[in-house]
Amino acid sequence: MEGISRIRKWLAENRYDGVILNRRDNYSWITGGNKSHVLSSTETGVALLVITNDYIALYADSSDGLRMEQEQNNLDAELVQVPWYENMETILAHKTSGKMFVSDTGIAGTKNVRSELIELRMQLTEREVSVYQKIGQECAGIVEQVCMEAQPGQTEIEIANRLKARCLVKGISPDCVLVGSDERILKYRHPMPTNRSIEESLMVVLGGEKQGLNVSMTRMVYFTNIPEEIIKRYKAVQKIFAAMQQMMKTPVAYQEYFKKVQGLYRQAGYAEEWKLHHQGGPTGYGCREQVTSPDTPGAIKYHQAYAWNPTITGTKCEETSYLDETGVSILTQTGQWPREEIETEYGICSVAEIMRCF
Repeated sequence: MEGISRIRKWLAENRYDGVILNRRDNYSWITGGNKSHVLSSTETGVALLVITNDYIALYADSSDGLRMEQEQNNLDAELVQVPWYENMETILAHKTSGKMFVSDTGIAGTKNVRSELIELRMQLTEREVSVYQKIGQECAGIVEQVCMEAQPGQTEIEIANRLKARCLVKGISPDCVLVGSDERILKYRHPMPTNRSIEESLMVVLGGEKQGLNVSMTRMVYFTNIPEEIIKRYKAVQKIFAAMQQMMKTPVAYQEYFKKVQGLYRQAGYAEEWKLHHQGGPTGYGCREQVTSPDTPGAIKYHQAYAWNPTITGTKCEETSYLDETGVSILTQTGQWPREEIETEYGICSVAEIMRCF
């Protein structure tokens, strides 16, 4: 009920009468992992929650009302079943008429406060962190095993499908699966898998979601000797990644943090590379709760998850980590993949290596 307590405190502080949660990510957050969708391609669900200071109602149409009440209702919200042939927005507009209701989508003419809700949900509870650690290990174990089993001659799509299948068995939604090989890694930052056969190198990226929490990570494999230029670039991106992790020890404004990131690229001799792909940002109930840029407001805070992903052409480091007063813990570090302790001016960090498979 921690999320409900936050919501109600926030409602009182802003003098809102209530909030409507229609987005799938917010439904999962506030219920502790319940799902509100039928179609996996939608941002909103087939049910929504109406929360005020003294009640919680679950609005769903007659196709899904009973199922949502009995199977996806950790909050024990009161079901309001709406006939499928009636307009949900009209009913909600009547419910909120004359009151100050807000929402995460602007439904029924309400004020859209999605960004404020993201701020509320980014602070993770002990329970959420424990769940996140398990999901991080599951995702990393799958990616690393698929990479270690990969062989030249297989296609990128074969690798991607193997990864997706293993995720689904574990209840992980493989929302983003990128698999690139050879020259495609050098050409594209987002190599969507193709029927191209792998020859010398492989990059595998997973953006996976389970119980509403998102994990992002990347691993690289070479089946031949790694070219000297790639070694040089990867060592540089490892150093940048390590510094980005350790720079979070003291909470800092995102704009100040990003200036330091730009400085890391300059120091590494790749001053312009940060412009070719985003650098990541806070994560949690969104793949990125926001993508951090030079102009991003706000600040890094304790008790939040982060997924930074520095990249220099042909190379990339990406993990999901958690920050608290004791420092940074990498949720996607399994101990089964070669890593190197990288020393930076901000501290030491264990960073994934390129695996050599030959």
